[in-house]
Amino acid sequence: QAEAVGGPVHLLGHSLGGQITRAAVLLDRSPFLSLTLMSSGPAQISASQQERVKLLRDALAVLSMAEVWEAIQAMEPPEETDTPALDAGLDDRDDLRRRWLATKPAQLLATGRQLCTEPDRVAELASVALPFHVLSGARDDTWPLPLLDDMAVRLRARRTVVEGAEHSPNTDRPLETARAIADFWDDAPAER
Repeated sequence: QAEAVGGPVHLLGHSLGGQITRAAVLLDRSPFLSLTLMSSGPAQISASQQERVKLLRDALAVLSMAEVWEAIQAMEPPEETDTPALDAGLDDRDDLRRRWLATKPAQLLATGRQLCTEPDRVAELASVALPFHVLSGARDDTWPLPLLDDMAVRLRARRTVVEGAEHSPNTDRPLETARAIADFWDDAPAER
């Protein structure tokens, strides 16, 4: 893709995408100007999230994707009604449901396995000559903030915490997240 746009690009990976982009940089850093890891930690996901992956794996062994979706929704806390935000949330929930039902169970199982077994490759990544940015929300159950803070120190990376955001700061606080990413890219060398 970097070749298709005509040169080195800034690379950003969110969550599992952060682990994938890290692997890409470790394979060949030459197509990239920088790497931003957004809500993506140094190794496997937290123990509580590993339990959720196990529950999902067990559920997928006996339930359809639609049945798993309904079970997940039944476990969500009830939302208040009669608010304009809820109407937008219903549209989002319908989109999420469509995306969920279009996902292959094998992909979820492979992703879960990867997230639960990923080794810590921060030292290896730190040896790559690129500017790094570790960005997250102020709360993250997938990779707790102390892990992300430590990873940023080990990478000598810029560290951004987006207040009022959780695991998907781009969804929770899109403007603040975009500003932080753009500021990092503006400060990074435009060429090697």
